[in-house]
Amino acid sequence: MKSLIFDLDGTLINSLLDIALSMNNVLKKHNYPSHEIEKYNYFVGDGALVLVKNAMPDNSNEEEIKKVLKSFIEQYEQNTHNNTFAYEGIYEMLEKTESLNIKKAVLSNKPHKFTLKYMENLFNNFNFHEIHGQKVDIPKKPNPTMAIQIATKLNTNLEDMIFIGDTSTDIKTAKNANMKSIGVAWGFRPIEELKEAGADFIAHKPMDIVEYVTSL
Repeated sequence: MKSLIFDLDGTLINSLLDIALSMNNVLKKHNYPSHEIEKYNYFVGDGALVLVKNAMPDNSNEEEIKKVLKSFIEQYEQNTHNNTFAYEGIYEMLEKTESLNIKKAVLSNKPHKFTLKYMENLFNNFNFHEIHGQKVDIPKKPNPTMAIQIATKLNTNLEDMIFIGDTSTDIKTAKNANMKSIGVAWGFRPIEELKEAGADFIAHKPMDIVEYVTSL
C-alpha cells in the first residue's frame, strides 16, 4: 500500500495572502519597501528565513534580517488564519484516502508551530499519522532526512512513498529520498517548474492524486 507525504502551503492550503500581508506589514514597520502579493509566489516555499531574505533588499545585513524575521513571526502568529483555507476539492480527496486506508503525513518548511496550528484548525477531522514543520534540529526540504524518517514511522518502503507538493523543492525532496512525486497544478508555482524538476505526475485537481496513487 502506498503512503503519502503532503506539503502544506500551496498544496493543501492557500495561505499566500496571509503570508504576504503579514510580511508587507513588517516591511513597512521597518521602513522597507513592500511587494505586490503575486511576488510572494516566488518568495515562499523554503522557510521563514528565506522568505524574509527574499522580501528584504539584497544588501540587508544579518542583524536586520534577524530583526525582521522576529517581527514577521510575531505578526504572522497574530494573523495566521484570516485569509487561509483549504483548496477546493482537498477535503473530498482526503476523505477518499481515508476510505482507502491510505496513510498520510505532512512535511512543510513552514515553522513547526504554525504547521501544527494550521493542521489543527483546518484538518482536525482527518487522520494524519505524522505532521512536521521546519525545526531547528532537522534540515529543511529538499534535504530528505525528515521525509525518510516519516517513511520509517509509517512503516512504508521508500519506493512506496509518494511526496506531493507545489514547488521544485518538494519534487527535489522526493528525488533525494527515492520517493515518487506528484506536482500540484493549483499551487504557488507554474506547472513548468514542477515538470522541469522531474515530477512523476502532475495533478490538475485534488482527486487526480487518488486516481494516480490507486493506479500504481
